Amino acid sequence: MEIRLAAISDIQPICELLNEFFQYNANLQPEYCRAGKELGSYPESIIKGEDADIFIAVDAGSPVGMIHVREAQTPPYDSVVPHRYAEVIDFIVTATHRRRGIGALLMAAAKEWGKARNLDYIELFVLSNAKGEQLFYDSEGFKTVSHNMRCKL
Repeated sequence: MEIRLAAISDIQPICELLNEFFQYNANLQPEYCRAGKELGSYPESIIKGEDADIFIAVDAGSPVGMIHVREAQTPPYDSVVPHRYAEVIDFIVTATHRRRGIGALLMAAAKEWGKARNLDYIELFVLSNAKGEQLFYDSEGFKTVSHNMRCKL
């Protein structure tokens, strides 16, 4: 298993991973998420950018997982303690490769990325009914600090 930064040559497999991720989320919360069709401009912009990266997990020459992490900062309000932090945007391991420690390796790469940039913490958003994912994040040291709530109108 190899964990490495994505390159332009990885765009097509990243698109396949993202499309699986979009479908997974659509299955979990169809009222808010839908399956998308990523064609490449999104991962290409990340790979070419300065404030974000994609790490991919490669098994036997094939990408089987990815994590997209970017730099973020708290809003500049007097009532908010200022922080620069790492934010996980997209994170998936293919269904056929889950529960093999690949997610932990990808998360470790994202955490090291944040440390190398002298960021204060790493943050992510997880769907409320993604119970298995929440258990994984708990095991990785994440703590709930807020809840995103909605009220249909």
